[in-house]
This record gives sequence, structure tokens and C-alpha cells, in this order.
Amino acid sequence: MTHKNEARWTTVFNQYLREKKLYGFCELKHTVLEYLPFSKIEAVQYDGLQATAKSGLVWKLSDQDMREKPCDTLSIPPLPSYVVIKFIDGFYLIDITDIVKMREDGEIAISRSKAEQIAKKIIKVELKKKKDYEEE
Repeated sequence: MTHKNEARWTTVFNQYLREKKLYGFCELKHTVLEYLPFSKIEAVQYDGLQATAKSGLVWKLSDQDMREKPCDTLSIPPLPSYVVIKFIDGFYLIDITDIVKMREDGEIAISRSKAEQIAKKIIKVELKKKKDYEEE
């Protein structure tokens, strides 16, 4: 998937979160395969998602960012934390605890069929062009 397609799918997902008022911490992963290798999830993402689910997040917004910001600091209570996998047909929200358990059980990837079984939410999307899902 090209960087441009990845950015577009991230925008689509963020718009859905805004419109549907779905709250949580999300790490978005894209794949054109029928599975996502767990090696695509970085250690800091595993640690961060587990920490935010348990303890929430306090974050100082950067003063280096030239865009206007609504405040200096965010203090967010614990919320569900997800690895969101963008498969060809949609976004699958998988709770981080389910991913961690799968890894502890020795699994090295999650298939789309497994994701469909354990996802807390699936957001189906319509593909308009073949290039939306092709690897370049």
C-alpha cells in the first residue's frame, strides 16, 4: 500500500471515530494480505496500548507544532485500546489484550477470519478503485 493510500485510510478511520463518537486508543495497521504479522506491531505500541488501557494518558502537546492547538496538555482516563487492522474490506478493532494473549500462545500473525471472530467492532468500507488495495 502506498503512503498516500495509507494516509487516506487513516483519514477515513479518523472521520468515522469523530462521527460515531467511538473513543479509545488505536494503533492503525494496514495490510493487503489475508493476515497481519505481529512483527508489524512495534514493542512500544504493545506497551503503550496496554498502559493506556490500564492507566490512561497524560500528554503535552508540542509547542513546536505550528498549528493552533486547543490546549497545552491532555489528561485522558483509561479507555479501550485497540490494534485496528485495515484489511481489504474494512477496519477490524482488536483489543490489545487479545493480541497479547495470541502472542503469548505462540501465534505469529492474525488472520482476517480470526480478526472477524474476536474484533470488538468491524467497520466495513467500500472500495471504489482497484488501486485502493493494491501493493505497489
